[in-house]
Amino acid sequence: MKKILQVLMVLLIGISIVTLPIGGVKAAGFSDISALKKEIDYLTKKKVINGYNDGTFRPSVLLTRAQAVVMIMRSIGMPETELKDSGFNDVSPTSFGYKEISYAVGAGIINGKSKVRFDPAGNITRAEMAKVLGNAYKLVGVYEPGFTDVSANSWAFIFISSLAANNITVGYTDGTFRPTQPIDRAQFSAFLARIMEPSFRPSTSKIDHSIVDLPMESTIIDMVKNPNKPIIYYIDAKSKSLVILNLATKAKQVVELRHPAEKLAIKNDKVFVTQQIQARSPYNFIETQRGLINVYDADNLSLLKQVEVNIEPYDIAVDDAETLIISSGSGQHTEVHTYNWQTSEHLSSADIWDEDLIELSPNQGKVYSVLTSHYTGRMETYSLVAGIIKKETTEPRFFDTSNLRGYVQMSPDGKVIYNGNGTIYASSSDPSKDLTPLGKLATPFSTMTFDEPGKKMYLADNSTQISVYKYDLLEPTSTLRAYGKVNQLIYVKETGELYAISAYKQGGSTVDSTILERFNVGK
Repeated sequence: MKKILQVLMVLLIGISIVTLPIGGVKAAGFSDISALKKEIDYLTKKKVINGYNDGTFRPSVLLTRAQAVVMIMRSIGMPETELKDSGFNDVSPTSFGYKEISYAVGAGIINGKSKVRFDPAGNITRAEMAKVLGNAYKLVGVYEPGFTDVSANSWAFIFISSLAANNITVGYTDGTFRPTQPIDRAQFSAFLARIMEPSFRPSTSKIDHSIVDLPMESTIIDMVKNPNKPIIYYIDAKSKSLVILNLATKAKQVVELRHPAEKLAIKNDKVFVTQQIQARSPYNFIETQRGLINVYDADNLSLLKQVEVNIEPYDIAVDDAETLIISSGSGQHTEVHTYNWQTSEHLSSADIWDEDLIELSPNQGKVYSVLTSHYTGRMETYSLVAGIIKKETTEPRFFDTSNLRGYVQMSPDGKVIYNGNGTIYASSSDPSKDLTPLGKLATPFSTMTFDEPGKKMYLADNSTQISVYKYDLLEPTSTLRAYGKVNQLIYVKETGELYAISAYKQGGSTVDSTILERFNVGK
């Protein structure tokens, strides 16, 4: 008799999760809910969970493994594939949650206690909860502060860490997570609602910041963002490859390169990558130089064309007409060339110093160069008309603020040029005003990115500090602290997130790993 009563209790609890309550109990009408009311109402309206017939939710009732699986499968949707029996002796076709358990086990969301035992009526712990939610929603991330009661050697570490990295849990005020503690209906509902609806995630006194748990190469030397999607492309010199990474889905694709690459550009859904096919040397004069430009489809990195160029490519820019503008990395007094990549036709050339970085103005009519191979620095300007590049007579400028760095970046509106040493110059069609010094930022930088809608700039200089500036201010308005030393920054307007590629010593290692960090700075 006692066993029959236990079975009936499990069935009654199960029914309360998956069936609509009798008597028209509304989602917002639970008589015993005060805390986590919005999250529980949300899940009820989504028909993920329901209350009891008496109008209660019973938030402190411990959740069973079967109930947890039913809630998760309701939240992500049941697949349309053929159902395969999971083979558990304690889960039959008449059991509560039989279909959900079978699908969840088949999808790798949850495991049984053994090959033949699932333990559907057993309580689910906070650690087990982290694992099934992480598997179901493919959560990734590393919560660098950690929890005092979750060892890095624990099987649950990666699941609990990713849950915290995505701000779905903050743990307890004493710094613990309490992984072995059973979870009740209210707690599980809160975690699930926070995953499904990010606005429920708890706010903190600081910007959400996490290490994105992705295998990152150790020698990323150039990176660009797709202008219309949360996708980045980067060159890994160590593996000699081009990588596309979707920051929203974490999907990643790698294309091996035959030759060393240094720079890339994106234009009109195409990615252009320099290919160095001869050793760089100041004695490789223009008559002997050669190189390649690989052109890829930006969506799938299929190779569209390999363009042969009679220059040893150092930096590359591409205008709206897809004219290639390439500076030389070899020689001394060398050249910058333009090409039609579809026909491989050489269009024009102009004098330039070797290893000059180039920046194309937003109106496509001007190219700026900055010298990287000399300690004093030098900036020059070129006109670009219908693919033809010509060196302009630049008004003599004495860059007396400090030596220029071999790094330039133009503001999105095309009115200002920033040099890595912190100096700011005007970009103007009037030669008398072009490259006029406008001031100097409080910090030098080696990487910079813009939040154009928010009128903010983020910059870093191979340290853990990221300085945040307003466009019209020369002093940082705030700072962010990265885990590693930042060498690349990208702002993703689609998600309001700032990404940093940085060098970080994980777990007490003496060797740097290249990691991807994420800051939720807001749209």
